[in-house]
Amino acid sequence: MKHPIAQTNSRFAIDDLRSWLQSLVDRKSGIVKLNWPLILIVTIGVGLRLWMIGISPLDPSYSNADDGDYYRRALRFALTGQYIDDNWLIRPPLHVFFYAFWLRLALLFGQPALGVPFIQLAQTAIAGLTIVLGYGIGRRLFASQRAGLLFALFLSAWYSFVEQPSVLFSELIYLCLFLLHVWLLLRFDTSGRLRYLALSGFALGAATLTRSPALYSLAFVVLWLVVRASTKDQLNKPLLHKYPWLLVLGHSSLVILCCLAIVLPWTARNYIVYQRVIPVDTLGQINLWLDLDAVDKRDDHINKLRQLPQADRAAYALSRAREILVADPLKPFRPMWDTFRHIWKLQFVEDFFVKRSFYTRPLRETALLGLLGDPLWLMFTLGGLIGLARPAREGLHNRLFMLAWLGYSLATVLIFHVEPRYLLPIWTLIGLYGAWMLASLWPPRRHETPDTRSETTDISVPSPVSSLRSPVSGLRSPGLPALRLALQIVLAIGFIALLLTYREYPSVIASGIARERGMRAGERAYAAHDYPAAEQGFRTALAAQPDFVDARLDLALALAAQGRREEAAGLLTRGDSRRSDLLIGVLAGAMGDTDKAQATIARSEAIAGEDIQAWALEWLRPPPRAEIALDGVGDIGYVSGFSSAEGDGGRRFRWLKGGGRVALPLPLPVRVGQVLAFRASGGQPGVTPLDVWIGGRWIGRVTVESGVWRDYRLPIPAELNGQRQVAIVLRAPTFVPAMRHSASDDMRVLSLMIRAVRVE
Repeated sequence: MKHPIAQTNSRFAIDDLRSWLQSLVDRKSGIVKLNWPLILIVTIGVGLRLWMIGISPLDPSYSNADDGDYYRRALRFALTGQYIDDNWLIRPPLHVFFYAFWLRLALLFGQPALGVPFIQLAQTAIAGLTIVLGYGIGRRLFASQRAGLLFALFLSAWYSFVEQPSVLFSELIYLCLFLLHVWLLLRFDTSGRLRYLALSGFALGAATLTRSPALYSLAFVVLWLVVRASTKDQLNKPLLHKYPWLLVLGHSSLVILCCLAIVLPWTARNYIVYQRVIPVDTLGQINLWLDLDAVDKRDDHINKLRQLPQADRAAYALSRAREILVADPLKPFRPMWDTFRHIWKLQFVEDFFVKRSFYTRPLRETALLGLLGDPLWLMFTLGGLIGLARPAREGLHNRLFMLAWLGYSLATVLIFHVEPRYLLPIWTLIGLYGAWMLASLWPPRRHETPDTRSETTDISVPSPVSSLRSPVSGLRSPGLPALRLALQIVLAIGFIALLLTYREYPSVIASGIARERGMRAGERAYAAHDYPAAEQGFRTALAAQPDFVDARLDLALALAAQGRREEAAGLLTRGDSRRSDLLIGVLAGAMGDTDKAQATIARSEAIAGEDIQAWALEWLRPPPRAEIALDGVGDIGYVSGFSSAEGDGGRRFRWLKGGGRVALPLPLPVRVGQVLAFRASGGQPGVTPLDVWIGGRWIGRVTVESGVWRDYRLPIPAELNGQRQVAIVLRAPTFVPAMRHSASDDMRVLSLMIRAVRVE
């Protein structure tokens, strides 16, 4: 016979599983019926994200932004078990550990290249869970299945949410943990079971280790508990009637302790490593200083910080920020109006029609989804602002909790700076109320009944609707309906006014459409090798939007393909985009400036945020050659799948990263008896097998010796005779230096070294 405690724990586990599955399954009249609308919405959301991953060229291994930093930390942790704050600040670690798990799994499978796809697939699963949580929150908060489904649809289909799994930022995991925290609070609200309150604290702690500002929202939970205690008839025990604050104190202590149980081990780690109390990270102090001071000084400030020991950087930044605030206490508030206006803009229209470059994002391929997403965002945002001004039918404590989070999120954006991903929590909260507002536009059908709370409770907890009868809410005050209506009208008009006055969208969209027509005409002509027509198309695009960097880059490509290199170089400015920087280096090499070419190309390859060699192989039109040296100067546009060039003088080479491509446009057609030759050296002790394909056909294998440079030759198949281009694919077993040698910090996936490829 089981122990009573074991029986209780088993029952709780079964109840939790049943409750979790309840979001996907409705039980009516003893017959299990699948919640097909939710299943369809989740399927659409997952499908859109997988499609986005499939067409996205982003690769964090090449990025110098936050995602690149996360990737490198995660890869080091996966390879060596060491977590090192090697960039210019200390970051939250949870999403890094999450990435490291999937990178390690790929390494265990012997497929390091699968690490990033594993992460993207895992993030897609988290996105699916987020959609389900959104449904659960909307349904439970507003006692409306329709509101839950609409909120799930918003989370599923809006472009900014769809894009998240394709990149390695923290927002996706953070939003999932935040919604889990809210859902658990609502479960506690309707059931009174303390385990849900405890789990909400654990979820908030995990969210804090993803984005540290979540820690300070413990105050919102305490506020929620205080207001909840004052508006619900739950003091059914004599002691609690006499000392009502004991209940709030106990509940608050529980959620705070559970949150800190997740956070404090990381705080202890920081103290042990840096001998300073750093609760989670140092982003806040450093970002505050950088945002308060002049923008043109930011690079100097970052260089200064990097010269300091990691433990001293936050204190130094905070002291500089204090000096600025003492001299000008109103400094953080001066640009707030412009920043505030910047929030309320058409999200995708700004990215697609206004920005100077797409920055490797597949905006053109996803334009239909993005442009349909803006009306979706507009509808949910307008509805959400109106919904927040409606009577708090979800309960006063829940309304105040949401408003506190919304105000906090807005304040952090206004004080620091606006980035689209920083706004996601704001749109999530507003979208939740927008779903409620939109759901209320259609009255329930006759056979439908409001959702009910079926859980057994330890204390008497009325539903949110019944809690409105409390005089605390003041909902029966005769003047309030008119005031609420006026507030709703003001919010709606204010939002629309902010949107329409921020930019002249009709003219922006019209010029953007003209730009896109020119771009597409130019790209079609360029692909057909009609470079004068391509030039005309790209000039048309530039005439429609003169500051569009991508059109200027494509025009430079068309001019370079016609041999007009000086004219092409004159169109490009360093720093406009990584692709334009790469082309600057290529043109410099073609015009004889080897030093400039070598430095510019190496930097572009390292921080492009994509596999820029693959882009160059597709879009550059280099001159015909029978031989190329992999020296990082004259090989761009011929190769892909190699690391940056290394070595000095005429002894430069590239590492093959497992699988690479070499495309040689030949000055003369292939002749009978010609061979393909490589000058190579192995990267591991012994020999490394190298398999070679030409034109999709395997032509042989050579064993490359380590420690010596030799030429290796393979005959070119007779069926390739007469062809003017040789497309070569190379594959060899890989290794990671950091896994082979404890003293190495090289985390690249390498195979062997190649110095030259030629047809002879």
